[in-house]
Amino acid sequence: MRKTAKIYYTSDVHGYLFPSAYTERSEKPAGLLNCMANYQKDGNTLVLDGGDTLQGSPMAIYLSAGRKEGLEAEHAIADVFNAGGYDAVTLGNHDFNFGYEYLKYHLNALNARCICANVRDRKGRLGVISSQVFTMENGLRLGVTGVVTDFVNVWEQPEHMRDLEVTDAFSAAERELERLKAISDVTVCIYHGGYECDLETGDLLSESGENVGCRILRELDFDVLLTAHQHMMVPARKINGTTTLQLPANAVCYAKLEIACEDGEVSVSASINPAGEIHDEEPYRSLFPLEQKVQQWLDEKAGSLEEDIPRQSKLAMALQGSRVADFFNQLQLEYSGADISCVGLGNTPMGLAKRVTTRDIVSVYPFANTLVVLEVDETVMKKALERCAEYFTVENGEVRISDVFLKPKVEHYNYDFFAGISCEFDLRRPVGDRVTKLLYDGAPIDGRKLTLCMSDYRASGTGGYDFYRKCRVVKRIGSEVPQMALQYLREHETVQIKTRSDLSVVW
Repeated sequence: MRKTAKIYYTSDVHGYLFPSAYTERSEKPAGLLNCMANYQKDGNTLVLDGGDTLQGSPMAIYLSAGRKEGLEAEHAIADVFNAGGYDAVTLGNHDFNFGYEYLKYHLNALNARCICANVRDRKGRLGVISSQVFTMENGLRLGVTGVVTDFVNVWEQPEHMRDLEVTDAFSAAERELERLKAISDVTVCIYHGGYECDLETGDLLSESGENVGCRILRELDFDVLLTAHQHMMVPARKINGTTTLQLPANAVCYAKLEIACEDGEVSVSASINPAGEIHDEEPYRSLFPLEQKVQQWLDEKAGSLEEDIPRQSKLAMALQGSRVADFFNQLQLEYSGADISCVGLGNTPMGLAKRVTTRDIVSVYPFANTLVVLEVDETVMKKALERCAEYFTVENGEVRISDVFLKPKVEHYNYDFFAGISCEFDLRRPVGDRVTKLLYDGAPIDGRKLTLCMSDYRASGTGGYDFYRKCRVVKRIGSEVPQMALQYLREHETVQIKTRSDLSVVW
């Protein structure tokens, strides 16, 4: 007998509930509320999410800040998921960013089951399970498990993981698959991780172990593998008998899968669909006052700069220096007391007006990063700068951004702007040997040890900076950088940006 089922899938929502980009007040065809308006759920339908829900948007920042300050914070994110009829979610690496209690606060308000087979909760208060078999109205059994990239252990602040353990993602998926195959008609893995190989060419994209989607496709035989984390648009395809796909970030689209099972044979068709411009009246109307609070908060004046910072392209920022980066490096140096500072910025061109609003700060620095100070030497600094020099390539005498930072995922945030050193890149030289000058306080570093302030994300070695992981940690600063920037602006009547990057690039 032929039985069918549907799955609706989202991932990497990052707190984008409403159809807003938050860089301005206008609406756009995106947001979880708009995605949900497309769902047609019945007794033979599952709605699933692949994690990274609680961090990433001004809405998410507003909610987490309110919670930390002891204010009554709405369960807005859980409320929207509940209204969408979500059956199961897994955890993303960013869902750990605000600590155990905030994660519990969210999950306890969520109707959906949290399925994450490689997360062990020592307190047992999150309600996380390893897998679940959902029996459809027609009797079809869908066995669902979830796993999160185990690089959470590399990236996350130790205090956030004190009561949690994240084990090997592949091993957990393998274990749950064997269990589910015996009690399910269809097996589904939600993996908050991505593909370590190009699905078209097979070329290796990363050897770090952060993403093992291709290994899962190669060695395990799930019927469906729903990936996340990389924010890539990967249309559905069948690889080694498994249907797999991935969505871009911020709820700009959702996936719909149609599954049929007959005589033990499973067939899957899937599509990725735009969120569209329509949302249901509820819960949009009930939550709109919260959205208005967020918009009002974003428009509040945070402080003043001595002068406007004109918007620059990403290439111009890297070649000519960025006053936005100088601002963040200046506050990092002041708050940390480090010798040197570096900062990575978001993927969009950016500038700042003299009158700085909260919206401006969270737009130019949309990350919930904290700061770490490392002890470094000349060898480490040289490696870091060579990684940055790889950002550029020269074609027909013109400099452009290297595909290394653009494919398979746009990663301008992995180019770092430094303050406190003088350096030169010679793009006529091969990658890995382009740094031709490196001075601190006007002299070579030689055998000196220096302190370098950076984000906790970068200190984890992510983005091609593995060598940082071996450096001694001098200090950790637990405040998030956007909050520190707002505090810095409040503490200075008019901010004069005196810090400047000192980089010259020749080609």
